[in-house]
Amino acid sequence: MNNPALTEVVISLLLVVASLAITRYWKINVAKDISLGSVRAFVQLIAVGYVLQLVFDIESVWLVLLCLAVMILIGAQAAASRIKGFRGSFAITLLAMTVGSFFTLASMLALNIITMEARYIIPLGGMIIGNSMNATALTLDRLTSDVKNNRLAIETSLALGKSWRVASVGFVRSAATTGMISILNFMKTVGIVALPGAMTGMILAGADPLEAVYLQIIVAYMLLAAVVVTSIVTVELTIRKFFTRFHQLTLND
Repeated sequence: MNNPALTEVVISLLLVVASLAITRYWKINVAKDISLGSVRAFVQLIAVGYVLQLVFDIESVWLVLLCLAVMILIGAQAAASRIKGFRGSFAITLLAMTVGSFFTLASMLALNIITMEARYIIPLGGMIIGNSMNATALTLDRLTSDVKNNRLAIETSLALGKSWRVASVGFVRSAATTGMISILNFMKTVGIVALPGAMTGMILAGADPLEAVYLQIIVAYMLLAAVVVTSIVTVELTIRKFFTRFHQLTLND
């Protein structure tokens, strides 16, 4: 692949035109979404490109941390917006994503896998935050729905003298598993079903395939840690909101 430039980007618009033509022929009403999505993707990515170039040139730790904070805030808002009828979802998603993301990045820095440079922290941080966002949204949604749908079973357990922790443990574990399922499936099929982004990018850039594989393994383990920590923090913060200190179930009906 040649080094892409604006000319290649313009040519690739033919794929968008083909997509519009196909969906129009099949009378699938997504032309507006495709058009707006294509324009937004172009504008957003170009803007991000200029911002990243600036951040890389300045190489300021505080600027890197600011970028990560903005990404986490936006991601937490997006995750919380998927949860309906649950007060405090933004605070939970924000804290869970922050803990999961910074735990993973701090571990990689402490193990000397990466260095504190913008060109490493921001791209990897973006991958971590994106996966943490999906994990916390799925976990929170599953736990809230399970608790509300199994109110009678939980109250029966409490009436029999069980603590709120014992009465809800099954739902907590199921919700945490739901948050992790995507990364677990990814790790089972990576390299077999599809070549993931980091590996593909390095190969297209001319890197040795084995070197690309090493990077992808590191990325996979990195994402696993972030998702596991985020999911656990999410269930721990969420389940406590359903019970009083007297082990009584309380729902935000």
